[in-house]
Amino acid sequence: MKKVCLFLLISGIILRFIIQFVFPAFNGDEISLGNNIKNSGFVELLYPLDSFQSAPPLYLWIQRFIVQTFPFSFWINIKILSFIFSISGLVLFYVFIKRNKFNPIFLLLFIVLIFNPFIVNNSLTVKQYTIDLTGSICLLIYFQSEKFKKYNWIFFLIWSLMSNIGLFACCGYLIYNLFKSNSFNNFGLFLKFIKNNILTILVPIPYVVYFLWFMKQKGAAELKSYMVQYWSDTFIPLNSSIFKYLIFTIHGLWTSIFNAFEIWGVFMMLLIVPFFIFYRKQSLFKEEILLLFCVILVHLILNVFQMYPFSDRLYLYIAPFFILILGSSLNTLSGFAIIKKHFQKIYIVISISTLFLYVLYMPSNDNNVYLLYKKLNNLEANQVYVTGKSLETINSFDKFTDNKFTTSKKILLLDTELDKSSYIVSRVSKKLKFNSTSPPESEIQNLIKSNRIKRIDWVNGYDIYEIKNK
Repeated sequence: MKKVCLFLLISGIILRFIIQFVFPAFNGDEISLGNNIKNSGFVELLYPLDSFQSAPPLYLWIQRFIVQTFPFSFWINIKILSFIFSISGLVLFYVFIKRNKFNPIFLLLFIVLIFNPFIVNNSLTVKQYTIDLTGSICLLIYFQSEKFKKYNWIFFLIWSLMSNIGLFACCGYLIYNLFKSNSFNNFGLFLKFIKNNILTILVPIPYVVYFLWFMKQKGAAELKSYMVQYWSDTFIPLNSSIFKYLIFTIHGLWTSIFNAFEIWGVFMMLLIVPFFIFYRKQSLFKEEILLLFCVILVHLILNVFQMYPFSDRLYLYIAPFFILILGSSLNTLSGFAIIKKHFQKIYIVISISTLFLYVLYMPSNDNNVYLLYKKLNNLEANQVYVTGKSLETINSFDKFTDNKFTTSKKILLLDTELDKSSYIVSRVSKKLKFNSTSPPESEIQNLIKSNRIKRIDWVNGYDIYEIKNK
């Protein structure tokens, strides 16, 4: 099992390097945030950013430092931090597996963490999500150690200045320890708890002070209004629609964290049911799961008050919680007499099947201009039409990468005559479900209905059409 886990770890690191630096792709938010980092000084990054972008100050400063210090192209520099944290999360989880003596139950868990396309791509994006995932894994490994109990405030202080989830983790950690110590039942013990954890309790203050200052700056009110509106569908409704919300959210969790293939995602979600039925009888990962639950609880409470969204982008740090529940549940199932004899074979089949399905879904970047240019260069045409939406995202990519990647074709904005090229590029957004994308743009839909074009190729984020009857 040790060799298998080491092989999976190395494979995961190689996979992330290839996706991050060999086949570069950026979504719109990454480009917008990256351009703010590219064009702003350290002081300017403390203020509300352009294009309604925001991120904690330490994260922005570290990114700015890397951009100024490293000798590579900007697009490479801006990806380095997320790559480092992404592979750090894998290494830390490997340490967790080692601490548990390479329990065979970790085979499927490690496969999910390493190869799940949702986890891979979101942990490599130019956002702080990967910091949250790595922070969660680090927390579940070290939270019981004496050194962590003494110096955890440093860990939480750094994390909270790099991501808001760090604040939730700090509060969740305190709630967990308060619950475990039973200090809330005794005022004297409660005061002792406060004294022993005073530095951890004070951790949120620097970010809170910064946030209060930030909200008084020009553009902050507009940013807040925009973000509340943008994330409005992610807030838990306190009315009858909450049932619809819960179904939608649970569906999002199983397709994101377990599998984008509906049937397999449901199957893996059902595998965690024994955990909730036999929770008191099993002990594998019990404390780690309880700790992470306290962190998520803080997030959910803030969400109810519409103070922080709960959506697919933010599921990343929750992944270890569900992965450990899956492992604990499977460990419980392995003890049942009816399947104990054949559990190992069944478990291997499930693990290999999951990996196979991940491989089918793996290319899921949503704005792959790099590969699009390669496709266009193979077309027998000097000019290529693009829709307005496509042109906007392509130009953003070119600017962001300093025109590092180019096409030999002349790019033309789509017109009604269709007499300057035989090909059209249209922007589409890839959805979470396997091979599912958003509907074609309106002008493309009209051309399809009139039988003027047919799709001949695609890359993630774009469709390529041939103009018929020319």
